Amino acid sequence: MTNSRIIHAAISAKDKTTFERDGYHLVRPLFSEEEAAHWRNQINAVFDFPAEPDAAAKIAGATHTLADGVTTTENFWPVIFNERLLATVRALIGNEIRYTQHSDLHINLPGGRWHRDNANRDYGVGPDWDETEQPYRVVRVAIYLSDHNESNSSLVVLPGSHRRETRRARTEYVIWNKLRGFLRRRGRNNLLSHHFLTTPRHVLRTQPGDCVIFDQRLMHAGGVIHGPEPKYAIYLSFGIDNQHSRNHRAFFLDRPTYSPNLPVALRARLSENGLLLEDASETIQP
Repeated sequence: MTNSRIIHAAISAKDKTTFERDGYHLVRPLFSEEEAAHWRNQINAVFDFPAEPDAAAKIAGATHTLADGVTTTENFWPVIFNERLLATVRALIGNEIRYTQHSDLHINLPGGRWHRDNANRDYGVGPDWDETEQPYRVVRVAIYLSDHNESNSSLVVLPGSHRRETRRARTEYVIWNKLRGFLRRRGRNNLLSHHFLTTPRHVLRTQPGDCVIFDQRLMHAGGVIHGPEPKYAIYLSFGIDNQHSRNHRAFFLDRPTYSPNLPVALRARLSENGLLLEDASETIQP
């Protein structure tokens, strides 16, 4: 599938400064509504659901996820190589970017706990927070394919939490997470929206094709899902060519749900496009 949009990265100096300060950048949209519909149906196919409009009735509010789905499913490889996406990531974090994997396909993943996506998730603790020798430039790419008005699709972020965290903020998100865990165990997850009192929060109410690129260390949560239509999302990750990116990929490859070895054809294509993150421990398998 070809991307019908103009390939460019409309990133101003102000956009980049804001990204470095707040930790996220919204591309609205990355994909057209037609392209978003295409990717929703590609996700439906992965889970053996019919194409739209019949898929919603089959899903009926259930959650379906495929960890590393972009990496392991060839139909999704064009997302990795989307030229506008790559140009935007390069403009935000630097030219020498690599594919750091950490990919997922989601349908109706419930509103989650406040969390970070990096390897060392406690603020200031671990190598992710040490930038004395190499900068941390690993980003999560979250592509939303659903309409907020029909699914309540959203991402809630705490701007700047990749750079600072007060004791009050830490205490607060621990309390919110305990409360959410209590309600989830009782089947009441949708009762609790993602509030925050001690730190400003931003709620990104996403539309089909929207893409949020954010520092993996940014504190965030998936918005509560409700509505007549499912919420669809595609996730992947890029980082500049340094040890932080290798640490990030290694952290997720330690999980049994992630593919430790890239498909041969994908590995070759990443190499050809300068996106392969070299790792001496990786073996090549078909």
